Amino acid sequence: MREPDASQFKKPREDMVVSVCFSDLAANPATFAALRDVAATLDRAFRFREIILVVDDTQREAFLPLIAEVSNTRLFIVRRGTEYYDRRVIAAEEAIGDLVVIGNLDEIALIDLVAFLAHAERENAVTMAFRAVRRPVKRLLAWPFIALGKLAGFNVDPSDFQSIAVPRTHLNLLLAHDEPRLALRFPPRDPRLPLDWFRTTRNVPGRTAFMGLARRAQLLQTLLVYLTPTILSVVALSSSVLMLLGMGYAAWIVGAVILVDSLAPGWLTTNAMLAVSAVFMGLSTLGLSLGLQHLLKQQRRLKGGIVPEEVNRIDLFHQVAFDLNVELESDVRAGPAGPD
Repeated sequence: MREPDASQFKKPREDMVVSVCFSDLAANPATFAALRDVAATLDRAFRFREIILVVDDTQREAFLPLIAEVSNTRLFIVRRGTEYYDRRVIAAEEAIGDLVVIGNLDEIALIDLVAFLAHAERENAVTMAFRAVRRPVKRLLAWPFIALGKLAGFNVDPSDFQSIAVPRTHLNLLLAHDEPRLALRFPPRDPRLPLDWFRTTRNVPGRTAFMGLARRAQLLQTLLVYLTPTILSVVALSSSVLMLLGMGYAAWIVGAVILVDSLAPGWLTTNAMLAVSAVFMGLSTLGLSLGLQHLLKQQRRLKGGIVPEEVNRIDLFHQVAFDLNVELESDVRAGPAGPD
């Protein structure tokens, strides 16, 4: 007779709230079934959890039955065409858990979600799912992104899984980053943000090196935009050099006029125009690059204005307080008034 699995009798943890976020979902029965499985897995391990879904406004009606069926599931509606990385930021900003997973549903279905969360908690690090065996073509196509990522200060590798598990403290740092869209997908190289890997031997079926080319093009553009301050610094330096060379050239022309008795016809006007052009181009480009750098520094902390619509609101904090029999301070102050 086979002994029963002791894990099925294990009491769910009550000392933390877990948030699992999905931002790229298809409205089909397979997705709904996978989300039910995720909820059941979390319920066996944690007493308090939430699932956050960020979907297009065209998918609103399709997801309403699911959020009515699966408790503590929050649905956020965004405009169709909202970028993938912006959706991840929205999900992360709305999460309230002590441990937060920003995941891809196809990947989460293949990894041990509870072990993934436990690893992030144990190591107290930003944890990314990682498959050690890579296809050569996939690895080759990833190298340009890896190089740009290093220049931008991110751990970029498009071959890594998109799922990431983050403790609350580290999540706050990622959201406070200058570019949270990249930081939540490819953690920055920051000593305050330790990075660890959750290894898996399984790969997402059907995912090849040539899938998601539009998203990779979007990633390339985002990396280049983030490198704008560095590019402007290079432009400012080269403009300064050009301006100095133009001024030196002008000084050489003045010296030639003073010291040379006879100059070739047209030599003075031609070289004077070259010197003036070099100084003007160097000075104007330097001024533009410095001005743009100043504007970037002024607006670096501003966030995007994408505001999602939350379809259903849940009071998870109140549920935790009720289940643990905790009397809130506001309830004490607002208690029944005594006789006058």
